[in-house]
Amino acid sequence: MRKVLISVLALAALLGGCKREPDFEERYDAANKTIVDKAKAIDAQIAGTGVPPAEAEQDDNGER
Repeated sequence: MRKVLISVLALAALLGGCKREPDFEERYDAANKTIVDKAKAIDAQIAGTGVPPAEAEQDDNGER
């Protein structure tokens, strides 16, 4: 009887420690937030360079 009780308690402890995996919507929301945050950081960095957009486009195309 004692072995069964210990086994049941051990199984309950193992199952209680498990949590469910995030579903598609939760994973999508997390990935979307990461992408948006990175895009905002990139935009802020670009805005802080002080390079006018016309010059930046010419530099990207290799023209001057």
